[in-house]
Amino acid sequence: MRVQPFCWMFLLVCAILATSSVQLSSQSQSAPKPGGAKSTTKAGATAKIWKSTTTGKEYRVQIDGDHFTAEWTNIPPEAAKQGAYIRSECRRSGSRWVGTSRILLACPLSGGKTKMCPMLLRFEVDSISSDRITGGGEILREFDCGSCEVQKTGWGPFTWVPKS
Repeated sequence: MRVQPFCWMFLLVCAILATSSVQLSSQSQSAPKPGGAKSTTKAGATAKIWKSTTTGKEYRVQIDGDHFTAEWTNIPPEAAKQGAYIRSECRRSGSRWVGTSRILLACPLSGGKTKMCPMLLRFEVDSISSDRITGGGEILREFDCGSCEVQKTGWGPFTWVPKS
C-alpha cells in the first residue's frame, strides 16, 4: 500500500524534525564553522531545549566530547501512548556533526487505523551557536505505510532556535 500524499507529508515533517534537534550541554563546547572559523559556546549561553523553526518540535540534546544525542521532548500524548520517539545520535566529523535519527511514528492506514513504523534517517549539523543550530537532514519523499518501507528520500535544511 502506498502512502497517501497527506500521510507522507506528515512523515516528511517528522523526518525533518528528527534531524532538527540540538541542544548544547552545560559544558563549554567549541564547534568549528564551515571555512575553519570556530564558534565557542560558553556554559549558560545556550538554551537547554531547542525548538525547530519548521515544525515546532522541541529536543533535549547532550554533548559529551565528540558524541551527542538528541531526543524529542514535546511528544503529543496520543503519540507517546503509542511509543513514538525521535532519537538522534551523531559524532563530530571535521567541522560538522554527522549521524542518524532513529524514529518510531504512527503511519495512517485505511479505515482510520495506524501502524507504528520504525525508520533510520541520516542528519548533519553544520553549525552550533548560542542562538542558532543549522544543518541538513534526510527527508521522506515516498514511504509505504503497509510495509513501513522508506522508498525514496531527499535532503532538506533545518534551523533551530532556543526555546523561549
